[in-house]
Amino acid sequence: MLERKARSIGQESQDSLPYSSSKVPDTLGCGGDYPVQMYSGDSYMPMIQTIQTHYVCTDCGKKYKWLDSLKRHQRVDCGNKEKKFSCHVCDRKFKYRYELRNHITAHHCG
Repeated sequence: MLERKARSIGQESQDSLPYSSSKVPDTLGCGGDYPVQMYSGDSYMPMIQTIQTHYVCTDCGKKYKWLDSLKRHQRVDCGNKEKKFSCHVCDRKFKYRYELRNHITAHHCG
């Protein structure tokens, strides 16, 4: 009797789950699927399924987890991009503005 009740409780809890797939619907509007912890059958061992998305650079084949990282790579790093930030004192060039700022602070101030 107790065993039958335990099984029926387990079945009710599985039936009451709102989602049976491994993805949670995008209710936050973030545009992504999230890993979900699911239980298999009668065991209480969780199965964790993760979804890996890779964005690949079409020019060099480098992979990125985030689309923004791929876009930055294509804009700044991929290929032989010209360094567009130059020091007005010594004409040294940098890829990033923060590198130029650090250079000026370290070498030309004070």
